[in-house]
Amino acid sequence: MVFYECLMTAKNTTHYNLLTSLMKEVSHKIVENGGIVRSIQNHGIRQLPHRFKSKYADREGNRYYEKGRFISVFYDSNPVTAKQVETILNLNEEILRNTHLRASNRFNEVNDLLESRNPYIQDILSEIEEATDAR
Repeated sequence: MVFYECLMTAKNTTHYNLLTSLMKEVSHKIVENGGIVRSIQNHGIRQLPHRFKSKYADREGNRYYEKGRFISVFYDSNPVTAKQVETILNLNEEILRNTHLRASNRFNEVNDLLESRNPYIQDILSEIEEATDAR
Protein backbone atom coordinates (compact mmCIF):
# COMPACT_ATOMS: atom_id res chain seq x y z
CA MET A 1 0.00 0.00 0.00
CA VAL A 2 1.06 3.52 -0.74
CA PHE A 3 0.75 6.47 1.64
CA TYR A 4 -1.18 9.33 -0.04
CA GLU A 5 -1.95 12.91 0.89
CA CYS A 6 -4.98 14.48 -0.77
CA LEU A 7 -5.29 18.25 -0.47
CA MET A 8 -8.57 19.70 -1.68
CA THR A 9 -9.94 23.20 -1.93
CA ALA A 10 -13.69 23.57 -1.49
CA LYS A 11 -15.91 26.59 -1.93
CA ASN A 12 -15.96 28.77 1.16
CA THR A 13 -19.78 28.86 0.97
CA THR A 14 -20.15 25.07 1.14
CA HIS A 15 -22.29 23.88 4.04
CA TYR A 16 -20.58 21.80 6.73
CA ASN A 17 -22.97 18.84 6.23
CA LEU A 18 -22.07 18.57 2.54
CA LEU A 19 -18.37 18.45 3.32
CA THR A 20 -18.91 15.91 6.08
CA SER A 21 -20.88 13.62 3.78
CA LEU A 22 -18.19 13.97 1.09
CA MET A 23 -15.45 13.03 3.57
CA LYS A 24 -17.52 10.03 4.71
CA GLU A 25 -17.98 8.93 1.09
CA VAL A 26 -14.24 9.20 0.41
CA SER A 27 -13.38 7.39 3.66
CA HIS A 28 -15.83 4.57 2.93
CA LYS A 29 -14.37 4.13 -0.56
CA ILE A 30 -10.86 3.85 0.88
CA VAL A 31 -11.83 1.40 3.62
CA GLU A 32 -14.00 -0.74 1.29
CA ASN A 33 -10.98 -1.28 -0.96
CA GLY A 34 -8.71 -2.33 1.90
CA GLY A 35 -7.11 1.04 2.68
CA ILE A 36 -6.60 2.91 5.93
CA VAL A 37 -7.61 6.53 6.55
CA ARG A 38 -4.92 8.02 8.77
CA SER A 39 -6.20 11.55 9.21
CA ILE A 40 -8.64 14.16 7.93
CA GLN A 41 -7.68 17.76 8.68
CA ASN A 42 -9.71 20.89 8.10
CA HIS A 43 -7.36 23.84 7.59
CA GLY A 44 -10.17 26.37 7.52
CA ILE A 45 -11.04 29.15 5.12
CA ARG A 46 -8.06 30.92 3.58
CA GLN A 47 -7.39 33.45 0.89
CA LEU A 48 -6.66 31.78 -2.47
CA PRO A 49 -3.51 32.76 -4.39
CA HIS A 50 -5.72 33.81 -7.32
CA ARG A 51 -9.38 33.57 -8.28
CA PHE A 52 -10.59 29.99 -8.71
CA LYS A 53 -13.37 29.29 -11.17
CA SER A 54 -15.96 26.66 -10.25
CA LYS A 55 -17.57 24.34 -12.79
CA TYR A 56 -21.01 25.83 -12.29
CA ALA A 57 -22.42 28.98 -10.75
CA ASP A 58 -24.01 28.58 -7.31
CA ARG A 59 -27.47 29.77 -6.21
CA GLU A 60 -26.31 33.36 -5.81
CA GLY A 61 -24.68 33.33 -9.24
CA ASN A 62 -21.10 33.22 -7.94
CA ARG A 63 -18.70 31.40 -10.18
CA TYR A 64 -15.39 32.89 -9.07
CA TYR A 65 -14.00 32.43 -5.57
CA GLU A 66 -11.27 34.36 -3.82
CA LYS A 67 -11.50 32.33 -0.60
CA GLY A 68 -11.61 28.58 -0.14
CA ARG A 69 -11.74 25.91 2.53
CA PHE A 70 -8.65 23.67 2.56
CA ILE A 71 -8.98 20.03 3.67
CA SER A 72 -6.30 17.31 3.81
CA VAL A 73 -6.88 13.56 3.85
CA PHE A 74 -3.99 11.22 4.65
CA TYR A 75 -4.52 7.57 3.78
CA ASP A 76 -2.89 4.28 2.76
CA SER A 77 -4.31 2.50 -0.27
CA ASN A 78 -3.48 1.03 -3.63
CA PRO A 79 -3.21 3.27 -6.74
CA VAL A 80 -6.58 2.09 -8.11
CA THR A 81 -8.36 3.35 -4.99
CA ALA A 82 -6.52 6.67 -5.21
CA LYS A 83 -7.86 7.11 -8.75
CA GLN A 84 -11.39 6.30 -7.53
CA VAL A 85 -11.09 8.90 -4.76
CA GLU A 86 -9.84 11.43 -7.29
CA THR A 87 -12.85 10.67 -9.51
CA ILE A 88 -15.25 11.22 -6.59
CA LEU A 89 -13.66 14.59 -5.89
CA ASN A 90 -13.64 15.65 -9.54
CA LEU A 91 -17.36 14.91 -9.88
CA ASN A 92 -18.29 16.94 -6.80
CA GLU A 93 -19.37 20.51 -7.57
CA GLU A 94 -18.26 21.86 -4.19
CA ILE A 95 -14.58 20.99 -4.74
CA LEU A 96 -12.69 23.64 -6.68
CA ARG A 97 -9.31 21.88 -6.86
CA ASN A 98 -7.73 18.69 -5.55
CA THR A 99 -4.19 17.38 -5.51
CA HIS A 100 -3.03 13.85 -4.75
CA LEU A 101 0.53 13.40 -3.56
CA ARG A 102 2.39 10.26 -2.78
CA ALA A 103 3.50 11.31 0.68
CA SER A 104 6.62 10.01 2.34
CA ASN A 105 6.92 9.10 5.98
CA ARG A 106 9.55 7.70 8.32
CA PHE A 107 8.40 4.13 7.88
CA ASN A 108 9.12 3.97 4.15
CA GLU A 109 12.74 3.10 4.89
CA VAL A 110 11.80 0.45 7.46
CA ASN A 111 9.65 -1.40 4.95
CA ASP A 112 12.32 -1.29 2.25
CA LEU A 113 13.58 -4.83 1.73
CA LEU A 114 16.61 -3.90 -0.37
CA GLU A 115 19.57 -3.96 1.97
CA SER A 116 21.45 -1.28 0.04
CA ARG A 117 18.64 1.31 0.47
CA ASN A 118 17.53 0.51 4.03
CA PRO A 119 19.64 2.47 6.57
CA TYR A 120 18.46 0.30 9.47
CA ILE A 121 19.70 -2.88 7.84
CA GLN A 122 22.95 -1.09 6.93
CA ASP A 123 23.49 -0.17 10.60
CA ILE A 124 22.95 -3.77 11.72
CA LEU A 125 25.21 -5.16 8.98
CA SER A 126 27.98 -2.71 9.92
CA GLU A 127 27.66 -3.71 13.61
CA ILE A 128 27.91 -7.39 12.67
CA GLU A 129 30.93 -6.66 10.48
CA GLU A 130 32.62 -4.73 13.30
CA ALA A 131 31.93 -7.58 15.72
CA THR A 132 33.44 -10.17 13.37
CA ASP A 133 36.51 -7.93 12.74
CA ALA A 134 37.02 -7.56 16.51
CA ARG A 135 37.30 -11.34 16.93
